[in-house]
Amino acid sequence: MAEYVAGLCYMEGTDLVPFDTLTITANDDDEAVRKAIEWRIATLTSIDRETWLQVLLDGKAIYSKGIGRL
Repeated sequence: MAEYVAGLCYMEGTDLVPFDTLTITANDDDEAVRKAIEWRIATLTSIDRETWLQVLLDGKAIYSKGIGRL
């Protein structure tokens, strides 16, 4: 199993800056992304900016998707 990091991020200039993260243990990228999406749905964080969900493995993004405002 690999350890992934999921993050809810703001865009700051050209960089994604995480404001909430979760460490995920998963068998593969698809499982990690599924768990990250489930976490995002369950997150009750309220923000007023465009937000991105990003999943990283060893510091490299394997998934990145704009999800709008929460």
